[in-house]
Order: sequence, then C-alpha cells, then structure tokens
Amino acid sequence: PKVCTAKPSSALKAVACFVLAALSCWVCAGGFLGNCVSAHHSTECWCVLLHTNSSLSSVHRTAVIQVEGAANRHQNTYHHGTQRNINLYVVNTAVQQLLGLHAASCASGTAPPPKHAHSHTHLSYPQNASKDLLLVLTEHYKFTILEFNPSGPGGGPELITRAEAKDVRDAIGRPVEAGQLAAVDPDCRAIALHLYDGQLKILQLEDGIPSRAAPEFYNLRVEELSIIDLTFLAPSSANAAAAGSSAAAAAGAKPVLAVLYEDNKQARHVKTYTLNLQAKELEDGPWFQGNIDAGSSKIIPVPSPLGGAIVIGESVLTYFNTQQPMRSTQIKPNTAIQSWCSVDPDGSRYLLSDFAGGLHLLVLAHADNRVAGLKVQTLGRTTSTSCMAYLDSGYVFLGSKGGDSQLIKLHAEPLPPAHTTNSSIAEEGTADGASAGASPMPADEGPNHVEVVETAPSLAPIVDFVVMDLERQGQGQMVACCGVFQDGSLRVVRNGIGIHEAAAMELPGIKGIWSLRRSWMDAYDSHLVLSFVGETRLLAISEEDVLDEATIEGFDSDSQTLLAATTLHDQLLQVTSSAVRLVSASSNSLLQQWSPSTAKHNPTTGGSSITLAAASPCQVLVAGGGGRLWLLEVTETGELVEVGGTVMDAEVACLDITPVGPDHDNKSSLAVIGSWSMQVTLLSSPDLQPLVTEDLGSEIIPRSVALADFEGQAYVLCGLGDGQLHNWRLQPDTAALSDHKKVVLGTKPILLSAFSSQGQRHVFAASDRPTIIYSNNKKLLYSNLNENEVEYLCSFTTSSFPDSLALVKGEQLSLGAIDGIQKLHIRTVPLGEQPRRITQQPETKTLGVMTISAPAAAAAGDLGKGHLRIFSDTTFDLLASYPLNHQEIPTAVASMRFGGGSGDKAESSAGSGSEDSSVFYIVGTALIRPGEFEPSKGRILLLSYNPTNSSLTLVEQLEVHGAVYNLCEFQGKLLATVNNKVHLYKWAAAAGGRQELVSDCSPVSVQVLCLHLAVRGDFVVVGDLMNSITLLVYKAAEGSLEIRARDQESKWLTALALLDDDTYAAADNSCNLVAVRKNPDAATDEERARLEVVGRFHTGEFINRIRPGSLVMRLPDSELGSVLTFLYGGVNGSVGLLASLPRDWFEMLAALQDGLKKVIYGVGGFDHESWRRFKDERRNEAASNFIDGDLVEAFLDLPPEKAREVVASVWPGGEFSYEEVSRRVEELQRLH
Repeated sequence: PKVCTAKPSSALKAVACFVLAALSCWVCAGGFLGNCVSAHHSTECWCVLLHTNSSLSSVHRTAVIQVEGAANRHQNTYHHGTQRNINLYVVNTAVQQLLGLHAASCASGTAPPPKHAHSHTHLSYPQNASKDLLLVLTEHYKFTILEFNPSGPGGGPELITRAEAKDVRDAIGRPVEAGQLAAVDPDCRAIALHLYDGQLKILQLEDGIPSRAAPEFYNLRVEELSIIDLTFLAPSSANAAAAGSSAAAAAGAKPVLAVLYEDNKQARHVKTYTLNLQAKELEDGPWFQGNIDAGSSKIIPVPSPLGGAIVIGESVLTYFNTQQPMRSTQIKPNTAIQSWCSVDPDGSRYLLSDFAGGLHLLVLAHADNRVAGLKVQTLGRTTSTSCMAYLDSGYVFLGSKGGDSQLIKLHAEPLPPAHTTNSSIAEEGTADGASAGASPMPADEGPNHVEVVETAPSLAPIVDFVVMDLERQGQGQMVACCGVFQDGSLRVVRNGIGIHEAAAMELPGIKGIWSLRRSWMDAYDSHLVLSFVGETRLLAISEEDVLDEATIEGFDSDSQTLLAATTLHDQLLQVTSSAVRLVSASSNSLLQQWSPSTAKHNPTTGGSSITLAAASPCQVLVAGGGGRLWLLEVTETGELVEVGGTVMDAEVACLDITPVGPDHDNKSSLAVIGSWSMQVTLLSSPDLQPLVTEDLGSEIIPRSVALADFEGQAYVLCGLGDGQLHNWRLQPDTAALSDHKKVVLGTKPILLSAFSSQGQRHVFAASDRPTIIYSNNKKLLYSNLNENEVEYLCSFTTSSFPDSLALVKGEQLSLGAIDGIQKLHIRTVPLGEQPRRITQQPETKTLGVMTISAPAAAAAGDLGKGHLRIFSDTTFDLLASYPLNHQEIPTAVASMRFGGGSGDKAESSAGSGSEDSSVFYIVGTALIRPGEFEPSKGRILLLSYNPTNSSLTLVEQLEVHGAVYNLCEFQGKLLATVNNKVHLYKWAAAAGGRQELVSDCSPVSVQVLCLHLAVRGDFVVVGDLMNSITLLVYKAAEGSLEIRARDQESKWLTALALLDDDTYAAADNSCNLVAVRKNPDAATDEERARLEVVGRFHTGEFINRIRPGSLVMRLPDSELGSVLTFLYGGVNGSVGLLASLPRDWFEMLAALQDGLKKVIYGVGGFDHESWRRFKDERRNEAASNFIDGDLVEAFLDLPPEKAREVVASVWPGGEFSYEEVSRRVEELQRLH
C-alpha cells in the first residue's frame, strides 16, 4: 500500500485515499486533496511470466511490477521459448506480475515498480538472442523495452530495462478512438505503433536493441484512417505472396505489414505494406483483399512454412495467401471472437475464444505446405477471455477482464458431464418463470474437452457496491457487483481471516488448549489437551471420526495444565503447577517428573509452585514465584535434566524459548521473558544469564512474549495487558535487538501462541480483537480473525480435519479450517448474469440487486432480461425476483422508508404527507427503443419485500420522461435524476385511501445528463456526464430546489462523493480524482457560485462508485481511529479508500515523499511526476495537493540503514526520528 497526501489550503480538511487489494499482492496507490493520503492494491496493468514443463499443476507469482497507465483497452498474453523453458506474459493495465507455473512451487521475489501502465505489450525475439524482450507501450504515449533476468543481484527474479522510457507523443494528430495498436516484426527489425489516425510510428531495431538507449523512431503516413488491427506477416508469407513478381526478392527482404481497416462506407478490407527500413517509407505490399466480412476484427499471421494470414469475422473465418486459393469456414452468426493464440509452431492450429466464453479450435488442414481447408470445433465453455496463451502439454492460460482468469487443460477425449452448481439463479427457476441467465455449458454445444486446473479471482469490473457492517462493530465488508454477462457475480470482500467451522461442542471453563502427536515426525495430531481449573481433559479422534474423550495414563488429570507438547524424542510433556511430567508417547506411562522443590538451582521451600512454562522441541523453561527460572532438557533416554537456573530481579510475567535462526537444530540458544518491572529480557541458554533488556516504556504488565521466525527473520514479540504489541528484530547469533515497533491490536490483554497453517508458521494474538501475525516481503502484517473473543487457539490436524485449528470461544470449543493468510478475502456468489446496481435493506436483512441476463448471441439488438433480485445479506441465498418489461433495463436501485429522513421531524412529517412506515425497494429503469439516442421513457417502481413468504409486491409505479439514472433518500423523500433533471418526490395520500408518488417541487435542469447524486443536510450535489459538479440547495419552506454553485471546468464524471460539508470528490473518465470546494464565505455572489478545484491527481483507475465505509476495524484510542473513510471501486477491480488526516501528519508525509523520490526508482525509466499528472482531453497539469502513497509506504520496504539515511536527509534537525516515521507510516497502513 502506498500513501498520498498534499498540502491543503487553510480552510481544507484532511482527506486521504487508499487503494486496497483486489487481485494481486502488489500494493500501489493514488490519492488526492490536501492533507490527503492514498494507497491502492490494483489490477491496473500486469504482465505475467510463467515457466512451464510437461507436468504443470499450479501458478506461482515470482515478481510483481507496477507500471503507469490509464484504464487499458487491451489485455494480452504472449509466450516464447528458450532452450530450457517456455515463458508467458499477461498484461492487464498497470501492474506487471511474474508467475511461475510448474508442478513444484517456484521461488518468489519482487521487482521495483515502474510508474506507467500500458495499453499494449509485445514480446520480441531479437536475432542471435537467447530470450525474448518485452515491449511495453502506455496509453500516455511512452514505451520501454524490458528483459527478464531469473537471477538478479538479490538472488530473485528481476526486470532489466533494455531501453529507457521514451515519449512518442506527437504535437499534432488525432488520437485513435479504437485503442492503440502495436506490432513487432518477427525478425525484430521494427515495431509499428498506431497511435494517431492516418499515421504509423515506426521504431527501427535493425541494429539490435542498444543497452538503456531508446531505438530510433519516425512517422509514416497511411491512407487508412480507421485501422482495426495490424500485424507483421512472417517472412515466408511475404515471399510466397510476392512469388512470381519482379519485387519478390525485395519484398522478401523487407518487413511486410498487414492492415485491417474500415472505409467511410463501413466496408472492411485488408491491405499490405512493405516497410523499407533504409528509405524509411511504406511501399505497396504484395497483396490486397477488399470487401471481407463486415464484422472482421482481427488478423492472425500464419508462420512459415504455410504463410499468409487468417482474418476473423463475425460469421466467417478466412485464410488469405495469394499463392494459394482463399479458404474459409462458417461459424455461428454473431460469434464475437475476442482472443486467439497459436497451438503449434507451424501455425496449423489455433484456439479462439468468443465473448460468451466459448472455446474453439481452428485447424488449418494442409498438405505440402498448402492449406486445403479450415475446420472449427467447439471445445467447451470457459471464462470470457480477453487474452490467452497456449503453454505446453495441453495447458492454456486464459486472461479475463470481465471474470476470473483461468489455467485450463485441454483433453483429447470428452470429459464426463459434471453437475454444475454455479449459480442459484441459473439453476433455479426465477419468480417470473423465465430463465435468469445462460447455462455454464449449454447442452447444444456438444462434448466438453476443458478442465479448469486453477482459477485466479478477479473483481473486475466493479460496477457498484455496498458496504455492510452486519455486526455493528465498525468493520465493514464490501458486496460488489462484478463480472460481465455470464461471468457476473457478487463478490464479498472482507478484511481479515475467516474460520470455516467443521465441528463444535459446548465446554465451558477452558483455560488452555494444546495438540499432541504420537511421534515428532507424525503428520497428524492424535490428542487435544484441554486445561480447566483443577483438572485436565483429553480428546482424541476415534476410528469412527468422532472426537471422543480419552486418557493418557502418565498425565495428571486432577491438575490444571500450564503446558502440553510433543518432544523431539517422541515423548509427551505436561507441565502443571506442581511438576513437569515426561510421558512415553508409545506406552503412555510416566517416565520422569521434576518439581521446584527438587531443583538443583535455587530450590524452593514451602511448597512454591510453577507459575509459567514454555517449551522447545527438547527444552522446558519454567518459572516460579520470586523471579525463579529453571531450564530443563529432555534427553533421548526419557530423562528431564536441569541444566540451568537463575533468579530475576522481578517477578516473571511471561516467557518463551522457541528456537529461532537458521541453525537452531530444534534447540534454542536464547530465551525471552517479560517481567513485572515492565521489561523484556533476552537470556542465554542454558545458563539463563541476561543478555539484553528492553524497557517497554509503559506501566502495563507484559502478558505474553514469543520468539518467532518470519521469512528467515527472527523477531521478539511482546503483548501487553492493554492490547499493545511490541516487536523487535532479533539477530540470534549476537542477541541484538533492533527496529523496535509498537502497534495496538485491541483493548484487552494479549496472549501469543504459534500455530501452523498450510505449511507455514504464524503467531496468533488472542485479545478482544483476535489477530494473526504473519510476514510478507519482510514486513510484519496483522490480519484480524473474523471471530469474536477467541481466547485460545492451536493447530489440530487429523485425517478427518486436515490443516485445521482448534479454537476456544467463550464456552465453545470449535474445530475448523482457516482461510489463506492474506490481507483481503473474497467470496464469490455466481449469478450467471450481469449485476448492475445493488443496495442493502437492513430492516429485512436483504440485498436488492439489479441484473441483466446475457443476451442471446444470435439475436441482434437483444439487451437481455432485467430483474430485481433479492438476496439474504448473510447467506446470499436468492429469496425473490421481480422481472422488468421487454427492452427495459435497470439503471438505479435504493432502499428507503418515506418520512424517515434526516431532516427535522416536523418538516419530514409534514412534507411526506404520509404516516406510512413501510420500507421499499425503489427501482429506476430506462426503456430502450430503436432509433433513440437517449431514452425518452422510464419508470420508478416501489416494491415491498415480505420476509415471511419471500415475495416481492409492486406497490406503485410512476412513468417518467427519460432514464432514471440515480435514486436516493433525501429528508424522507425520494430524490431522482431523470436524464438532465433532478426530481423530488414524496409519498402522499391519494383518493380511495391509497398512496402514490407525487412531485414535491419543480424539477431542476442540470447540464447534460445527471448521472450521480450525493446529499448532506439541505445540499444536493449532482455529477453530470460532461459538465462536472453542480451544487443544489433545498429550501423546505419554499418547496424548491435551487442551483447554488457549479464547477466551471468540463469533466466527464464517473463517480461522486461528499467528503464533508464543503468539499466534494469526483472521479472522471480519464482516471483522475479531483476535489472541489464551495466558497460560502466569498465576498461576491460570483465567487460563491463557483466551486473551486482544490486537488487534482491521476489514479490510473476508472472509478465507478465511491461510498462511505471501511474494511478494517479501527481502535478508538488510535490516532487515526476516528477519521471518516470512503471506499471506491473501479473497472479494473481495484478497491480504494479515502480518509481524512490531521495537518501535522500531512506535513510530515509531504516531506517524506520528497525524500523518497530521490532514492526509489522504478523499472523502465518511467517518470513518477508525469505518471501522476492530471490528464484529460483538455488539460495536462501537475498533480496538486496530493502525496503518492506508493512512495510513502515504500519507506517500510527500505533496508533500515537506508531508511535512516532518508529520515536524516529529510529532517537534519531531528524533528522526526526513524522510529516515529515508521510508526506513522505503519499507522497509515492499518487504515486499510
């Protein structure tokens, strides 16, 4: 995560923006406005490198690199071969990821982020080179050439910049409307870029790619203004096409470029050009093909020896080669092929994917290097892909911008049919009896040859979302409308780690829990030890897979257990207040016991008891009263040998002796204790002599300490009685502690315990807000456990409960599996149709979702069927549906109760004209008619949901003159935007005792199209399609809405939010965030009528919705615990957070950002300042009043020595220490 903020004017409040993770581990950022912070976790633009072999099984990320850019229009995958492996790049806006794909796991690493996102990428294979190079072209007209190095200086993979970022922008020229295009000559002599209409930009590479220098480039004019696709043909294609002509030899030596274009009569043609690299000009190519299929969209170059090209149309696939007859084959009408990839090096087979997810195999039947015909076979149904790459051995990677990406395997023989439970909507009949969406695999598509091996979840695109806090604890979860058509789904995004409960029983009074194994090397646990006051009980899994009570003869069942464990020598250990007991794991008999009264070192008198105990695989550390400590070793012969003892200056409050470091050999050379003197002390082993003592600087007693290893780095952790956690980095060989940090996890005492999950060791911090501590990229991270008041936890893995945990919650013991240890967790609720709008109705505990089913591919102009779907907001079961009319699409939905607004009660009651307290789902629609550029008809529907019988009833409908783009509650009334007007309706009594919607005041015309609404008090903020923001004020006494102020700049808005009474945030279609402020205290009416722009920032994300809420639970005593936050979601699946920050925080972060710019650089040579510049169709200005969180939180990734240098250079007078800067940046991290 990164942080953004900027210096505000004196009247501005602090605003912060964080972008959280959607799909990748890389955290990027954007933010805006004064005292503003931003960070994001986005899927903007990514490249993936996959290593393959014949036994592929899974995908592993090896590196993630962020690059600059706006919302991309292209998503690409490529693969190439070297002598040892096959590599794949996948591109998706502004983050590059390197993944390894193979049977065994792949080492992971990271690379520094370039600051640009690309619209296009291509792999090129230079002559005499051993591996490909990657061309990255950004939508901001910059390109770079990168090389992948699997073993960088740090030992991990890295990207090397072969050509620095170069700007290829022209001063004049009309940018292409259909998206930038790029093509690379197969011999890597030239790259063709189509950036402006009527022009090609050529990057000449005939002398190879020089190190760090950009290749030569120049412009060439072309007659074709509307180019749809372009590609270089294989050299043999040019030779074959030109054979028999006088120019054959010349054409064969020059690159040949094929261009698919549309003329001014909407006819489509393919034309070839020969690129003369010496003369730097385009010459007529060897062939031209006119009047091809009207829906042609792509050209596939066929490599030698076949040569030629395949043109993909809507209903026909055609092979062209002037040396051979044209060949074609029909496909299903209106099958929009979105992506393709080659299967064989000779180009005889290709995979094609259509918009509905159909996967097809195209075969070029050939003999003697001549194509005899084309054949297409449907293989099955997959995600709707925007890119694909054939890897090896039948494995294919499918990348999607409208659903989850997939790794699939193709089978020669059809797979047996599998029962599909993909969607409750698709499986069950809807309320109106109509089909709700496309089946995942229609019966008429034939046998299925596709096996999904692995799925990469994606939130893209987030069209709308709500934030729910069902438990009213301040931690929300986002329910987002994601996916396109048949890939549509609801995605439940939450922060924290969930437990999937498998079994539970009521057992009150548990004071501790441990698992035991029969031997140290056993994969499964055999017993669960439960400690109670005055007794110990054991549970074991029986042969019938039942958790039954068991006994171990050598255990003292009449005493409370302080510790239980399995030792390295296959013995069982039990520590009670009276003794340490060593038990044989095979015979269950007692081997030996030790008590403080028999100790060689500092023996106790008068029946002093053991108060605390900790163990390593072959050591036991116990504490008694008076600060006494004893260290025992467990021998292979079954003996407990006392090897050390000491008396501390203060009572011991907690202790641990877990082995850490690379060479511990299951025996710890260090022990750690926390004392009643509010200190943490490291002790040597076995003599227990103090080595290092750290004061906690608090009056709170430490309750738990732990030694832990994370990613090869040792730490000392200490939890206090007030919920604070201290941590230090530890050098085990020197016992040196450094980098002291403090974080607040809760408000109650912390109890630390280590556990294993999915082969990794983590630390659980029990408190009122249970937290799991883990590490990523050498940084400690903290994820909340989504269970309240978990008091004790331990690993408990059996054949019946693999990779499970045992938890104690109040009076209940639970067994269950844990989610993956990561920051955000995503649950998918498949719909089989596209969700468009969503709202929550807390009164009925339901969600209302407006959906559109996938249109029939063969029916031109079919919009699909619209519905209002009602789901449970806890289980997400489908409860009810209401169908819309034919050609009627849903545009808005809200839940409200009339007369219950936020205005004063007298006005609300009088204004509503009704005492009806019913809660309604309000639906806005638009009627789409052929020939209308803008809908002239729409409806507002009031529906009532009855939880008793799960039914929806239409209560009222109102026809309006246009599309209802937005609905919201406003002072107990309904505020609606219809085309370019804002309407206010009330629920009033009508004749016959019924009620109806009536207009409360005259509508107000606002600019072009009123797409967005936000309200606060008497103010209404309207976001227009083209003309930015307009501020309205409602005058209740006069019953009117009036325009108060406008933003005078033209902006195409995509989202809107009210940050406070005077400051408003908006996102535009150029992937910018802007902040405007009203001027109520201005001296003149003209100034008061103008909204002043106070912040500009480029996020690189097309934002669709901004709503109040947060995904994290903030502590009330935290410095940032009370800040106001907003979440936003974008087209590329990123989730962002906006939050206010105090002024002093902003000033510190602003200075830190300036310092970090001098030490942090990105891949590709992209310039950070140009990436964050505000850019739209009319302006290109420097970002103002923002700090980039990418830079600020990167401070935590720096080596401590380097970070200290940055702090010293930024604050030479010592205003801020390294520890204080780290603490503040970590505090910002915890906002998301």
